[in-house]
Amino acid sequence: MDRFDVVQADINAMARYWEDRKLEFLEPANELFMAFVDPAFRYGEEPYVGHDEFSMFFTEWVLFEFAFLERRTPLEEYAAHPPAGTEPARVARLGEIARSQFFSRFAILDKDPATETVVLSDVVTRRRYDVCDPVTCLQPRWRDGTIGVRIACADGAWHAVGQAHLYDRALPEHTDRDGPGFFHEEDRLIRPEAEHMGFYLRLLRDTVGIEGRYRHTASIRRDDAADARHISP
Repeated sequence: MDRFDVVQADINAMARYWEDRKLEFLEPANELFMAFVDPAFRYGEEPYVGHDEFSMFFTEWVLFEFAFLERRTPLEEYAAHPPAGTEPARVARLGEIARSQFFSRFAILDKDPATETVVLSDVVTRRRYDVCDPVTCLQPRWRDGTIGVRIACADGAWHAVGQAHLYDRALPEHTDRDGPGFFHEEDRLIRPEAEHMGFYLRLLRDTVGIEGRYRHTASIRRDDAADARHISP
């Protein structure tokens, strides 16, 4: 396996471990996620998100962001207390991923399909990353806008580690101050808790939530169902 496949295998092993133990956190995680995102499909409104797609969104948040055990996420807990027999190299990589991972929206600067590397610039910090991300790199339509994706460093290189890829065709300069995922001015009055919910949950709320700023222009498409990770809400 190449380095990207190794990282994906590590994350999938961690996800399978928690799928078998999801009753430890599923109920409180589901309550928090659904209450904040408040998806439009529950009201019969667009965008209609299929069960598999919504489970994918939920699973990514649970594994990487839901601090349920002594303020550790499932990823952090797995890296801190790996199952017996887990290879030390896997534990080390997952620890590095847990420390470095984050979700943001990125301007797409360049792509190299031969190496499946995409050059990204974080719309929040303007920091540049060379990321191994076959999904973004091999989508010819994803060029001038922004891509919302979770990245992390493993073995000294940046990789896409989440399965949600949320493309916005708007030019980065049109959405880099108050676009999807940001803490909006109206949130200060009606959803002040949004400031602490994280960029990923705010972006989902903005695009698929019933009160989402951008839900009327959002559409959901699934390209890779076979390898999806699922912890169903």
